[in-house]
Amino acid sequence: MRLLTRDRSFYNVLLAISVPITLQNLITFGVSMMDTVMIGLLGQAPLSAGSLANQFFFVFMIFTFGIAGGANVMIAQYWGRGDTEMIRKTMSIMYRTMLVGAVLFTLAGLFFPRQIMSIFTPDQEVIELGASYMRILAPTCLLTGITNTTLQSFRAVGTVKISVAVNGTALVINTFLNWVLIFGNLGAPRLEIVGAAIATFISRIVECTIVLVYTLRLEKKVKLRLKDLKHVEKSMLSDYFPVALPVLCNEMLWSLSSSVISVIIGRLGTDFVAANSICSVVFQLVSVVTFGVSAAAATITGNTIGTGDYERTRERARTLMVLSVLIGFCSCAVMYFVRPLVISFYNVPEATKLIADQLLTVGSVIVFFQTIASVSLMGILRGGGDGHFVLVVDVVFMWITAIPIGALAAFLWKLPIPIVYAFLKSDEVLKSLTAVIRLKKGTWIRDVTQ
Repeated sequence: MRLLTRDRSFYNVLLAISVPITLQNLITFGVSMMDTVMIGLLGQAPLSAGSLANQFFFVFMIFTFGIAGGANVMIAQYWGRGDTEMIRKTMSIMYRTMLVGAVLFTLAGLFFPRQIMSIFTPDQEVIELGASYMRILAPTCLLTGITNTTLQSFRAVGTVKISVAVNGTALVINTFLNWVLIFGNLGAPRLEIVGAAIATFISRIVECTIVLVYTLRLEKKVKLRLKDLKHVEKSMLSDYFPVALPVLCNEMLWSLSSSVISVIIGRLGTDFVAANSICSVVFQLVSVVTFGVSAAAATITGNTIGTGDYERTRERARTLMVLSVLIGFCSCAVMYFVRPLVISFYNVPEATKLIADQLLTVGSVIVFFQTIASVSLMGILRGGGDGHFVLVVDVVFMWITAIPIGALAAFLWKLPIPIVYAFLKSDEVLKSLTAVIRLKKGTWIRDVTQ
């Protein structure tokens, strides 16, 4: 039994998918980085407001990833057997499901922004700033939904370069408009955090427009057209939802847990909120390769299962796990050594910088296990149709272990902030170890297509 496959086509496909996705994630990181740095120059309250308000949109983004992720399990396997008609039918169900969520999130963001912000923090200044930011961006949920679900679906058939073009354009537009509208350059009014929201709104419109033109006019693999969205194959619903719902629930519970962690952090003070915001940006930076390989793992696993070659599937899974360990070590080192440089970019008090340094030190250990968990759970096992197991693992270790112990450490035991943060992130360690055991058993391969 070889740990590394000698199949050159595997490495070619891995690079062809993971490199563009890594670049896309790096661009997405750039957008987030520029937002937080520019808003951070306004002070700690706007930085905290933007960070907490974005938790709401983060939940919706994860919702779209869940919808698309569930569809991708089927799309990847259908692509492995060359059935594009079934791919279009799967995407039709995906879009309809996304539309329901987009409407609900839009209404919540428009009419209840203060109530949502008050969940995360008791600071009235932060609530007011965050509410104004949220109200402007609420109507972009549908645009974001279309963009995310479409680009995610194309990953399952190996089409990833369009994602780089879309996100690269968004980076340029969003950064330029942030500079103009936040600080009042080129004769524009100084709108501060409201300007950041308007800049993001415009970039979302551009993103969605590019995706729609590409999908309906230029894309040659799936060949999706508007007529394909008019009808839903009812016989597919019994296939789609048993596969998609565990993935959707998994993603939503994970995003909800992230929001709960933000609530816990928010109750421990603005210094902790701002420091965690800085730490989150660094996590995004060091995880770009991980998420690229994880997405490629899901696609490769699904495509290989679609061909019916299960032994080849297992061999590729072992190779991906070895790569995840190597990437984990590299991510750990990068996070540890770049932390002073990143912290120096922010205009925050010294107390906040000290907390950020402590969190990043803890995070450099956590990111190693997070890499293994991401590639194994979100990549191999989910791509292999084992979404129910991934859901159970996430629920158990996040909701029964990490969050309760983290809350106790914060509010009852009054432990130091770095220890609280370590408890809140402890699920990554437990998930990675459990995933390795599951993969060794070899019972995770499932054909979920008709």
